Amino acid sequence: MTYKVLFVNPLKDYIDRLLESAPEGFEVKVMPLTGDVSEICREAEDADFLISGVDVPEEVFRSAKNVHFIQYMSSGYGQLPIDILNELGVPVAQMKTHSISVAEHALTLLLTVMRRIPASAQLLRAGKWREDLDETSYSELYNKTVGIVGLGNIGRWIGKIVHHGFGANVVFYDNGEIPLTVSELIPARPVALEELMEVSDVVCLALPLNAESNKLIGRNKLALMKQNAVLVNVGRGEVVDQNALIDALREGRIAGAGLDVYDREPLDTASELLNMEQVVCTPHMAGVGWENVQRRIETVWQNFDAVLRGDTPLGVVTTVKKGPACTAA
Repeated sequence: MTYKVLFVNPLKDYIDRLLESAPEGFEVKVMPLTGDVSEICREAEDADFLISGVDVPEEVFRSAKNVHFIQYMSSGYGQLPIDILNELGVPVAQMKTHSISVAEHALTLLLTVMRRIPASAQLLRAGKWREDLDETSYSELYNKTVGIVGLGNIGRWIGKIVHHGFGANVVFYDNGEIPLTVSELIPARPVALEELMEVSDVVCLALPLNAESNKLIGRNKLALMKQNAVLVNVGRGEVVDQNALIDALREGRIAGAGLDVYDREPLDTASELLNMEQVVCTPHMAGVGWENVQRRIETVWQNFDAVLRGDTPLGVVTTVKKGPACTAA
């Protein structure tokens, strides 16, 4: 009994590991988008399972009429044609393995900004030992208020780390219903978004992109922040009005920012953000790391197994949660 698995537009770091870890009974075919899309569509027609990288054309999904399950290898699924996938009538799952990596990266960004590491390192390279060191411009995280916008898996990890590891107070805003046990575990206090922006010493954005979150943090919300507060974004760049953020930073209305995502990617090398000493920018890399690669590959096979057993895979984003019974080709 053999199941055909089609892996479309894979990241190179995943190919060998996925092939090596394939359980008996699964035949994996890897197809980059550099080839003929019509050939990929033909291969998709008789696939039992589909593993999708980002930017896979809609016609590939439309051709996969016999799949039992689709595993999307990214966490944010705003690029997926959800309407088409719902029509397929099979579960499609996002990856939910990256929360630890992204949360740790968020902490790295905020501490780097609060401790002014880039500016201090630049002075050191210039031969200036503790010169121009103004202690009033350096901050601790201890006993500060961290406001988390979006208390999903990433936001919860951020909350756990800053509270239990650094003694910070945590408030959060989320337009979804968060179980009381979750906020008690961190612990975190739910507040309105406006209050969060006003009281937080650090605002951490961990939101997916949707109609409600697009440009959620604009000029009015930024104007509510403390002058010595820091903004960190590890969610989606479009959640922030980037021009408004640049203005707030340039005018000194907030103390700094740590950014891993941007409204347009890759970030233009001429962007003013890259020349601001109070800003730390990284290239949408918060979720990377070999541990996360391994977790994602393990999740693929665990989710396939769940489908074969008739259970619900982890991270399903479509209306259909369980796939049809699988039979071998």
